[in-house]
Amino acid sequence: MLFHLILYTHVDKKIKHIGTKSGKLLLFGGVYSNLQALEKLIAIAKSEGVAAENCISTGDIIGYCAQPEETVQLFRKWGARSIAGNVELQLANDSEDCGCDFKSGSRCDNFSKTWFPYTKGYLSEGSLAWISEIPENISFQYAGKTVTVVHGNYGNISEFVFKSNANSSKENCFIATNSDVIIAGHCGLPFHQTFKGKLWLNPGVIGMPANDGTTRVWYMTLEIENNEIKYTHRSFEYDYKKAQRLMYANHLPEAYADTLSSGIWDNMEILPEIEKMGQGIPINLDNLNTNIVPPKKQKKMADSYYDPKDLRKFSKITEWSEELGTKFFDYYGKVFEEGALSAREKSLIALAVSHVVKCPYCIDAYTKDGLQKGITKEEMMEAVHVGAAIESGATLVHGVQMMNKYDKLSM
Repeated sequence: MLFHLILYTHVDKKIKHIGTKSGKLLLFGGVYSNLQALEKLIAIAKSEGVAAENCISTGDIIGYCAQPEETVQLFRKWGARSIAGNVELQLANDSEDCGCDFKSGSRCDNFSKTWFPYTKGYLSEGSLAWISEIPENISFQYAGKTVTVVHGNYGNISEFVFKSNANSSKENCFIATNSDVIIAGHCGLPFHQTFKGKLWLNPGVIGMPANDGTTRVWYMTLEIENNEIKYTHRSFEYDYKKAQRLMYANHLPEAYADTLSSGIWDNMEILPEIEKMGQGIPINLDNLNTNIVPPKKQKKMADSYYDPKDLRKFSKITEWSEELGTKFFDYYGKVFEEGALSAREKSLIALAVSHVVKCPYCIDAYTKDGLQKGITKEEMMEAVHVGAAIESGATLVHGVQMMNKYDKLSM
């Protein structure tokens, strides 16, 4: 797809100007400490002959995943360019939260209280010093056009800008930066949009899937063709299983680790309604690149009444009965605190009971919980047998009631 725009000139102290770029560019964002995804992207760039200085990140090099220090070191060695995401900005300011602008008390806000301190504590002084030097925005000339790279939006690094929303913010961004093309990140979904003679591009992120039910992650390439910009959305697969295992092993939010394999976000609290409708529908690469809107796919009827994804919706039971639901979760959390029984012992009990009451959601949850607590598969299976024995014994002992009733009626 080709796009022609008018050239503007602009100077702003908040923007680092890097001159004129030529050749093929590779755009990406949201590495999120996912070392395995970054390794694969670097291999792609090298195989396609894209120089490191022509690879540009929209920020959040570090984040949810388990290897922030290794990711920073590899990124620095590679030599690609990046702007600061909200995570880098918060770390540079020695802040206590990620600055993602999540709603207070939301699931993402609560998860950030786990992964952000982990990230902050894991980084070396050298990496933190390097992070503090990353520019907030960069701009360059490309095919005779002014291009500016922002994270969320210019002047609001944490704004969630999607294709279906924030039109006035997009317009203000073009005006404030005097740009023809904006390359943005933060929202986690790849898209492009022509807007009043300008072009807004979001390459997506490589550290997490795009909520489309696949494990693919996203980036973009830019090329000059007939003095115009040709932009192409691209995706790739990588060793997500290793990234996921490391997240489990380091006790990072399980919901985010699960997303690496499910391709489904744990929640959609940041998404506008139109983007919510795309959850679980694989992004069609051809349609994305030709600007064709794919028809909404009819959801297949589930193979059973149980859907593993429903486990993520457990907290929603409070929506129909907030007082009782909240009391239940308070009680539930209290039960699993360390007490006369260890958390490990309680996890094994929960696993056994899960099988007795035949709850597939609980079986999934406490198998993962046990694995994280170092419980072996032999211990898990033995706990299941204990549950089965008690259940069988309970059934048989009620046979005495049958025998008593029979004797009484047959007298």
